[in-house]
Amino acid sequence: MSLSTVKTYYANPVAQVSTNAYVVYAGSEIAAKDFRSVSYTIKAVTESVKWKVFGANLSNYSDEVEVQAEAIVLAVAANSYAVTQAPYAYYRVKITDGSGHSTATVTGLAKG
Repeated sequence: MSLSTVKTYYANPVAQVSTNAYVVYAGSEIAAKDFRSVSYTIKAVTESVKWKVFGANLSNYSDEVEVQAEAIVLAVAANSYAVTQAPYAYYRVKITDGSGHSTATVTGLAKG
């Protein structure tokens, strides 16, 4: 496959404030059926934040499984998740407070 025919999808939602329970990071959903690889990068802006990545085969995520265990992102730091052969059709990110309410930004990328 030449570079000019590689399909790319970006999920670039707006910054979101964490809560004291895991919630879906709005806009982080990626429909990966037509792509081979999926990656996310998260940045904690003000305080630390915890995050997880989930994969599912149903578009309503009723069969979702955790594909990245909880990870802590320290304030003003970043973390990432990547899979080169995406086994699930859908992916999304959930976040919660780390050391207090924080603003986080997530960018998702699907290629293939």
